Amino acid sequence: MKILSITTATNHLSVALNDGDKIFEKNEEDHRNHSEHLDPLINELLRENNLTLKDIDRFAVAEGPGSYTGLRIGITTAKMFASILNKDLVGVSTLAALANGVSDGVIVSELDARNKNFFAGVYRKVDGKLENLVPDGHYHIDDLINKVKELNLPDQVIFVGSPIDKHHDEIAELLGSDNFVQAEGDNQIHAGEIGKLALNKEAVDPDKMVPKYLRRTQAEIDWHNKTGKAFGSDSDYVEEV
Repeated sequence: MKILSITTATNHLSVALNDGDKIFEKNEEDHRNHSEHLDPLINELLRENNLTLKDIDRFAVAEGPGSYTGLRIGITTAKMFASILNKDLVGVSTLAALANGVSDGVIVSELDARNKNFFAGVYRKVDGKLENLVPDGHYHIDDLINKVKELNLPDQVIFVGSPIDKHHDEIAELLGSDNFVQAEGDNQIHAGEIGKLALNKEAVDPDKMVPKYLRRTQAEIDWHNKTGKAFGSDSDYVEEV
């Protein structure tokens, strides 16, 4: 199965072609212009592998969390491809993709959300298989580390994603241990990992896929205040608007 994967969730733009055990990936550090760079990068990847979009069996995309604008760019592109070509579409957690790029162990996959808040999830990887231990969410550092501590696991904790250097002492105090490290490598989300996780996931209706922000946007808060409607799932506001 040929899977074309995309992530525009952060300032790291990544596209990949997963074809069996082979992964062909292109990455670009782009702080502002994913909308301008995504299509050319996809075209370059396909051209180098003598393929067209019609040759792709499944499209996969990082569905969140991440940058509000970035997520919309990648998801809109993947939805368009899948819908027009009548191909499978799969959404993959940004945090799961981050964790999947780490060697076996207990993994805190996290993206700095400022003011000591993180988009994060806790995973365990054994023999290459990923298990979610703490659901992806928006956590204050105290809450996140306490959830890790409550797992009461003897393993060294591996943080992957945003640098944790400035929080090292606080994490050690909350965890009651300094048995944790930052993952080796670039700590970026790679589309190839999205493709791996997308292989066995159930496809979704392109019309129903929406970003999983894991935190209310200001627009949602304004909508709630204006309409008086209760907050529901991440998709409620997006679908109505």
